[in-house]
Amino acid sequence: MERYCQNPLCENEATKTVPVSVDKPADQKRALCAACEEVYTWGVQHGCFTSRPKKVWVLHVSDAGTTVHAGVFRNKRSAVSDLAAYLRTQEGYSGPDDLPSICDWMAEHNERLGVDIFPASVDVS
Repeated sequence: MERYCQNPLCENEATKTVPVSVDKPADQKRALCAACEEVYTWGVQHGCFTSRPKKVWVLHVSDAGTTVHAGVFRNKRSAVSDLAAYLRTQEGYSGPDDLPSICDWMAEHNERLGVDIFPASVDVS
């Protein structure tokens, strides 16, 4: 066992050797002081956590290059429904909440609007 705590931010004498996680749960052992050992025991080092990006859908509506409506949604269906709601209130759209119908309507009625719906990854760490 090492003489001093192996926590890089601590300079106390080590009192116990505990398993810690680097790549897999409990794949290494470290000598820690009583205060640092308590933190590790309560679960701070009980597994290796990696950041998992979350997928969101971005809606962007522009009128002659100027953004007039935008939003971020958990799924594509919500983004398309929000687009349909925007078009109903602002542009007079009266069709269903599906992308092919909206695209057909825009091709016939409204050439000045630009619509982007795309997935994006967000790191929530």
